Amino acid sequence: MSLSLLVKYDSVTGNIIPEISYLDSFIYALFGFAVTFLGICILIFFVWGCGKLIKQIGISQKNKKLSVQEKIDNIETSTSEDEINENVRVAIIAAIAAYYQEESSSCEFKVRRIKRL
Repeated sequence: MSLSLLVKYDSVTGNIIPEISYLDSFIYALFGFAVTFLGICILIFFVWGCGKLIKQIGISQKNKKLSVQEKIDNIETSTSEDEINENVRVAIIAAIAAYYQEESSSCEFKVRRIKRL
């Protein structure tokens, strides 16, 4: 093995250490920066897309809840106390009173309003 002054050798293993020119190191650095920038952009768009998806799901669930609440409100406003027959009111009050009497409850109550659901 001949030792040359122009070639650098590793002192431990004896392998030749390759030399990289300034232009090659500049190209490698630019390529590394570009790959890193592209990776960060991909991550940003991925997180942005997930946020949009979650927001859209939240809006659709909120709309479902609002539509159900609107239906309930429409039912409540369409039925009034005058539409319920007096005999039906008396039957409901009697059923509630019988239930509490069977339970031996000392609860005294008054039925003020009956709503149809």
